[in-house]
Amino acid sequence: MSQQPTLHYGEMGWVAITRDASGQLRTQGVRIFELGDEGVTALLKNGDGTHVEDPNVIDVIKGDPLGVAKLAAMLQLKELADRATTPAQVDAVGAVADWVTAWEPRGA
Repeated sequence: MSQQPTLHYGEMGWVAITRDASGQLRTQGVRIFELGDEGVTALLKNGDGTHVEDPNVIDVIKGDPLGVAKLAAMLQLKELADRATTPAQVDAVGAVADWVTAWEPRGA
């Protein structure tokens, strides 16, 4: 049996990964979201005050800023890998992905 989605106010760490009109991936904090059978849906208030799904959201996650930045970078690298046409290009994207995965800020 399906349960009714419930509204939640985003606390620190809830982030939406979005794609803007130019096709660029971005991250933004989530203020209001709905939790239902299909997972988390970021919501916006439209002109009449109704909460509606944000059409630009690809995914909603909860994480620390570094983890979120790494995930967004990995999504962009996946898109590059999908467009790669030579083994050298695939290897180059893989090398950058390995670097992103391993990177930690100084003093961490």
